[in-house]
Amino acid sequence: MSGIPLPPSASLSAEASAHLAHARECRAAMDRAARDTTTAADELRRYAKFARPGQPSTHVVQMRQRQASARRDSAQAKQAFLQASAAFVHAAGLKLPPRTSLEAFVLTWIERDTGHTQA
Repeated sequence: MSGIPLPPSASLSAEASAHLAHARECRAAMDRAARDTTTAADELRRYAKFARPGQPSTHVVQMRQRQASARRDSAQAKQAFLQASAAFVHAAGLKLPPRTSLEAFVLTWIERDTGHTQA
């Protein structure tokens, strides 16, 4: 990605800026969902290690349900991020460089944009 120049964020339309902000929010939701999935899996592993053979306890069943819910949330967050990213690229009139994923391309925009807003 470093060899491809990106236009400045200041040259984006208001619509494209709004889509970029939405993509940033979706990325944060995606990170939270990934953390929740990891936490649920770790808890399940910890309790399943000491479970007795046979019928699983109610607690283990609830933890499996929580893990499945966290996985669903993670998939939905990723899908929302990709939809917001596609809307941003379309609104900004950008072309994806060859062999670059939409996610990687928009993440560079988000990282660059947050660098400008925090400075």
